[in-house]
Amino acid sequence: MTDFIVHGKFSVTPHGEVLLCEIQGAWNKEGSELLIEELKSLVQGFIGKKWARVMDLQNWELSTPDAISLMTDFSAWEDQHGCVLRCYVGLNPIQQQLLEMKYQHSHKPQHFSHTDTALTYAKQFLQRL
Repeated sequence: MTDFIVHGKFSVTPHGEVLLCEIQGAWNKEGSELLIEELKSLVQGFIGKKWARVMDLQNWELSTPDAISLMTDFSAWEDQHGCVLRCYVGLNPIQQQLLEMKYQHSHKPQHFSHTDTALTYAKQFLQRL
């Protein structure tokens, strides 16, 4: 088995029950695996609570098909573990359409131009539940 170098950088910062994920660079499957591992670890602290994910993709470049597939599969896990909202920052209109198709069987993604606006929206959304 060949071990591949991780491509893609990220940080995940909890803001209460909102997870802010800042994504940078070009991504491969191994990068997505690390991000998913980190998210699952943080979500364990939300047991019984509704939560949201904000993805800041302003510095994201691209992803391999297997990296995208992993994140798509992860969305079902998120839904089963209390995720009620996904917000995306920094996507162009074509990327937004692709994302809409990706989540057609889940919560409709919300799109924003600024991270602060997305965080505020997510926090207010959770407060209304």
